[in-house]
Amino acid sequence: MKIKRILAFLAGMLIAISAVGVTNQPEQVSASVFQKTTVPKKFRGTWYGCWGNGKVQPFKITRTEINLAGCADGGARVYKYTKRAYNAKGSSHLLIRTKGNRMWICAPHGQTSTAYVTNSRKNLYVFVTTWTNTYSKSKSAAKRNYKADRSMSRRDKLSKLVW
Repeated sequence: MKIKRILAFLAGMLIAISAVGVTNQPEQVSASVFQKTTVPKKFRGTWYGCWGNGKVQPFKITRTEINLAGCADGGARVYKYTKRAYNAKGSSHLLIRTKGNRMWICAPHGQTSTAYVTNSRKNLYVFVTTWTNTYSKSKSAAKRNYKADRSMSRRDKLSKLVW
């Protein structure tokens, strides 16, 4: 009789310990949360931007990576934007959603940027936080845009265009 009680007690302890071990597992993001996608062809290529020192710098958008100033500075892989992916913890992926000439770019729990490409595919406007960055397909156009972008009225018009 005592052996049965001891065995029942040990079985109960074993079940309790295994239940606690299962509930205390660290949260992991499953691979199915992130769905691979590609950047639309109209956004791809080498874009040139001109910054504070007047030097033209190239930035690349490939089929699977985005490397632009202010959004994914190191070139990050792109995945489809979903609520589950946006709410995922501990991720350095870029999430994109496109519609027409606009592309929303965001990092999970992070900053959201909007990119707008003109119909002629010669200019790309990227709205990052409170500023619109202008990229061009040619270096000379990037320098021209850099000089024109200094006026605040143009900045306001560009931010309305992008959003």
